[in-house]
Amino acid sequence: MNLPTIIICVILVIVIYIGIRSTKKRATSGCCGSSETVKKIRVKDKNKDHYPYKAVLKVYDIHCQNCVHTIENAFNSQEGFYAKVNTEDNTVTILSKQQHPTDELINTLSNVGYISKAIYKKTGSFQFFYK
Repeated sequence: MNLPTIIICVILVIVIYIGIRSTKKRATSGCCGSSETVKKIRVKDKNKDHYPYKAVLKVYDIHCQNCVHTIENAFNSQEGFYAKVNTEDNTVTILSKQQHPTDELINTLSNVGYISKAIYKKTGSFQFFYK
């Protein structure tokens, strides 16, 4: 083997090693760099009929279960909320027992580090769809 071939092989081995190490780290600690798993806060009242108000927010940068738990916990830690994240379309459905302004819901996500926008809101008998 000549020197350029050896150098290329060494570079390839280093790149493969870094890739495997990064994948292993994501598998054990989540992709967001946290070495600890975010513990999910359980909602006491899971009966959806008790929540007359509904909002759906588009949330950007959902990457892993830690992201899902952080977003859901932002609401589920408060009395009167029941939130569920859908990772397929990057939305969070927020059910509430009292009416809350859309800006308040968006600010709740902003406070835990996520950017969002409203795409649906039901207040009593009125429904709003956002573009």
